[in-house]
Amino acid sequence: MAVTVSKQIEILASPAKVRSIFLEFQEYKQWQQGWAIDLPTTAANGAELKAGDRLKVSMNGMNFPTTVIENSPDVFGWKGSLGPLFSGQHYFQFNPSQQNPGGTTFVQKEDFGGILTTMLSPFVHYFKLQDRPNVGWETFNADLKRQAEKK
Repeated sequence: MAVTVSKQIEILASPAKVRSIFLEFQEYKQWQQGWAIDLPTTAANGAELKAGDRLKVSMNGMNFPTTVIENSPDVFGWKGSLGPLFSGQHYFQFNPSQQNPGGTTFVQKEDFGGILTTMLSPFVHYFKLQDRPNVGWETFNADLKRQAEKK
């Protein structure tokens, strides 16, 4: 049984602009703290990444080797795993806002799977852990919003 966690934020900037800022991985240190994404030598920037490219991702000191699974105008996604025990597919969605014309509903979503997730999912659902705040994601989302709305 999979567990899905998601967080979203409204941004007063177009989806194309938000995506462009998001994919400027080398600029992250200029506007947020805690996240770093290292590009492979095959891509000069995030917009050039394609499915199968490998990334080194650091989120608040936790390092994850990941593989890009999607890089489209609407979605950027990667997957990572710890063998059969634990896996995750993390998506960043750049949706046109229904609340703010011309704006973006930015969504981070992760689908967790693997043996540990299957074993723990009844507890996760019972205690509604998937609904609890994820400070790291919320901080990143707020920082991205601030950067997109100031440019």
